[in-house]
Amino acid sequence: MNATERARKPQPRRRRAPKSKTSGRSKRQKPPSPKLSGRRNILVLGRSELAKRITRSVRELGIPCRRLHTPDEALGSVDEMTKAMVVVPPIPNLSVAAFARSLDAEPSRIPIFAVMEGPMPARTVRKLYADGIEAVFEWPTDRQAFKRTLFRVAAPTIGRWGRAKSASEIALEETARTHLEAEAVPFGAHLSVEACRRFLVLKGSLDALWKLELARQIVADIPGVEDVLADGVEIAGQSHDDRATARAIREVLKHAARVEKSTLAIAVRSGEVTVTGSVRDKREATRALELIRQVRGVRRVQNFLVISARGKKQDAALAKRVREVLRTRYPNLQVDLSVFGNVAVLSGRVPRAGVRDKIKELVYGQDGVERVVDKLSVSGRARR
Repeated sequence: MNATERARKPQPRRRRAPKSKTSGRSKRQKPPSPKLSGRRNILVLGRSELAKRITRSVRELGIPCRRLHTPDEALGSVDEMTKAMVVVPPIPNLSVAAFARSLDAEPSRIPIFAVMEGPMPARTVRKLYADGIEAVFEWPTDRQAFKRTLFRVAAPTIGRWGRAKSASEIALEETARTHLEAEAVPFGAHLSVEACRRFLVLKGSLDALWKLELARQIVADIPGVEDVLADGVEIAGQSHDDRATARAIREVLKHAARVEKSTLAIAVRSGEVTVTGSVRDKREATRALELIRQVRGVRRVQNFLVISARGKKQDAALAKRVREVLRTRYPNLQVDLSVFGNVAVLSGRVPRAGVRDKIKELVYGQDGVERVVDKLSVSGRARR
């Protein structure tokens, strides 16, 4: 066979080696979407591109989430494991306020959050708060505040979907444990700490509610901590007799200065205390709640106290007064305040989560403020 015949003869095709899974450009892996059944979940109502982005943002936190298209579908999807509803207008055939009223009439009441793109008129925001919206967020300005709020709603059962801890999460956990063991002696060692990004979740068991409040404050002051959740800590008092706990609370309030016991009603069930009635001002309410939390056997306190102030403050006057208090107490912080009716909305940056908690407590303590919406972001970084 000469060279010409060899050239004309068809050559066998070479088989290409199979590509390895690691070769080529690596695609960014999306977190798996967990099933909603049997787990705390968040529902998002909306058809827009913004609704899709918000759904992805919620899933990145490890929160089971599903996006729905119509109000009827949303109302039919709410169950005992649904912890919040996020409404992204426009929604078909219904306003956000009308949907909030219809959802509020359901047996299982859940918080409703509204997310809108760009700045909103003050009149619109005021109406949404008056119609029962828990918080109104502007996207993307309030993105971090929105994520922190939803994490707080669903955090007690959130997992990492099996992913390994990052170096920053390990460092944050070690720092928190060190602070608890050094500053919360001896009960700090009884708590475990789990970090998920810049959030810390406390777990364990303590014998008094004031110890939990102290531990949470210690951890919140660590630079880099965005928020601290302590819903997983069980308060196991030595006495489980609810009637004895109620008698102890009434005895403490009876001898307390600046607290009028005759206008308060106390109910205790399985260590959870419900406080109802009226008080003169926020100082009296704060004092009463502090005393109740120190009583042994109290596991949790639900506050339904009403401030019996005369008349309502105008938005501008109330905002001016609260801003003066903030400037006096924190002159070097850039904290913005907006007031819609009796709802105070905080935004800006603070160095630590503990500072944010103190600012919220200060604003909530002002007469005329019935609710505080927290949009403050923490600018500190975690210690390595």
